[in-house]
Amino acid sequence: MKQRYHITPEGRAPLSDADIAKHRDVRKVIYNYQRAQHLLHRKPLYKDRRAFLALLLIVLLAVLLAEAGKKDEGPEPGKEQQAPAP
Repeated sequence: MKQRYHITPEGRAPLSDADIAKHRDVRKVIYNYQRAQHLLHRKPLYKDRRAFLALLLIVLLAVLLAEAGKKDEGPEPGKEQQAPAP
């Protein structure tokens, strides 16, 4: 369903009452609102197994990348490097 919009500087002619009545469907609007409201709060995140595991995986990956970034920085300032034993 591809919609094409035509924007002109003059704008559109005002709609007649018959055109407005043709596109008015209150039941469909209420149905869409109730469906969106129901789907939005269907299940909490911690109870949705897939969403919780995906979020946990993202957090663990972020922690691992942060640790790898710290390791690549080199020695911390204030610590002396020890020379290798002969």
